[in-house]
Order: sequence, then structure tokens, then C-alpha cells
Amino acid sequence: MKKMILLTSFIFLLISDSSAETPIRFFKEEIIIELSENSIYVRGLYFFDNRSNFEIDATIVYPFPVDTNHLYPDKIELFDPKHPIDFVKMNEGIEWTLHFEPIAVETVVVEYKQIIKEESATYILEKLWKEKIDKAMFTIETPLDFKELNLSIKPDSVKTEENKQVYYITKRYFLPKGDLKITW
Repeated sequence: MKKMILLTSFIFLLISDSSAETPIRFFKEEIIIELSENSIYVRGLYFFDNRSNFEIDATIVYPFPVDTNHLYPDKIELFDPKHPIDFVKMNEGIEWTLHFEPIAVETVVVEYKQIIKEESATYILEKLWKEKIDKAMFTIETPLDFKELNLSIKPDSVKTEENKQVYYITKRYFLPKGDLKITW
């Protein structure tokens, strides 16, 4: 079997400014965001594919919003469907290596919880990719007492479930113009 090891740094994936085709593609994300008065919990399921006939090891960098409002996450978990993945903490994110078999799809789950100091939260989109992805799905859950919630991306629907408000956003062939910002 052909084997090639390619070690590349990404900002959460092969996001190249050039028109050259990259063998690894980030093509889908399913994000759940749970907000509370002083924290944001994010669970992201990310889909990548290797379009080459070679095995590839890719270094992935996943950024967090870290600023005067968002403290560095106090809880971070990273795993694929089978097992935890080791990662290295960086100043504003984490880094890990993901192994791809030839012509294969890999999924990764990133979960984190961050303390926030204001009535606002950010989920980084703009740094994640520079090409359209096939599908992005967001579910944002808030307590009912979060009046006048503002989202930088208009929700497709809103539902009240038990003691929370749930906002749903689905985008196809999506290229964000900025981060997902939430205020209340």
C-alpha cells in the first residue's frame, strides 16, 4: 500500500489561500452551544475527508476566543468516535495530529467550557476556514430568562423546550463573513 506522511499546520484545517487543491478537506460541522449566565459550553462534531490515495498525518490547530470577556476554557475534551485524542494547549487554542487513511472520512469531537464575564459569547468561524463547507448546523440553547437574544447569524427557527429557548441555524455551502456572536 502506498504510504505518505504529510505533516502540515492548519488553522482548523487545510485552509489555504492558494487555489491549489489540498488533499484534506473540512466539509461539515454540527455545533451545540449552551449558554448560561457566566459560561459557554460548546460541543462540535467536525467532518474531514482525505481525497488522496495516501495516508496523511495532519496537524490541526483549533482556536478559542480568548480575550477580556472569554477566559481560556477550563474544560477541554477531544475525541474521535473510538477514543480520546491527545492534544497540546496553546495560548488561544489547542493542537493535535489527526491520521487519515487514503480516501477516508474522519470525525472529531471538540468539547469545551469557558467562563465569560459579559452577556456575550463568541464561537470562532472566520479563522476556521477560507473555503465554503458543505454544511454547518448550529443549535444554541439559552435559559428562558435570556431576553432579547441577538445572534450575528439569523436563526432558521426558534423553539421553547421545557426551561430553555433553542435556536436552530443550518447553512449549506457556507462561507462565514465573521464569527458567530451572541449577546443578551
